[in-house]
Amino acid sequence: MLALIDDGVSTPYELQQAAGLSPGATIPVLRRLLEAGLSLVGKGGARGRMSYKVSAAGRQRLKRGWKDLITAGPIRNLDANLRVALLVFFIGGNRRLAVEFLRMSGTRNLESLGSIDVPKYLDLGSRLAVEYSRLRAVSARALIKAAVAASKVVVRSFPHRTVLGRKCIMNKHKA
Repeated sequence: MLALIDDGVSTPYELQQAAGLSPGATIPVLRRLLEAGLSLVGKGGARGRMSYKVSAAGRQRLKRGWKDLITAGPIRNLDANLRVALLVFFIGGNRRLAVEFLRMSGTRNLESLGSIDVPKYLDLGSRLAVEYSRLRAVSARALIKAAVAASKVVVRSFPHRTVLGRKCIMNKHKA
């Protein structure tokens, strides 16, 4: 959210329109950012909308925060990993590292396929429960395979330059 605010998406309405984030999810986060001193209240917007801007402490968090996310590594959530990769690219200025993070995300998802067993037999005495468990495992495997395929498409589609506000920065770190 700090990166979006820093890029000019500064009201809950704009966060909803530009980033698909619901006001119910963003308003508590915006309050926590204010309380933590990472953002400040900006000028009032149209229709009395409250706008936000990134504080000096928030800028410092942006500069170093993406590094912690890279160190932690990808999780089994493509959306979350995509957000991390975009922070690495737009804030860290490192396309190669962002793309590698997404590739690692796909690899980790593939590795997790082995941990999803399709039950051959469950001693539940219920065919309905057995079939539900089996289909749930089949579905989980299919979703992981789809996420892996999606991450490959995202890697191929990843931008080669950053465009922030009016600035256009040619990225030196092409993958």
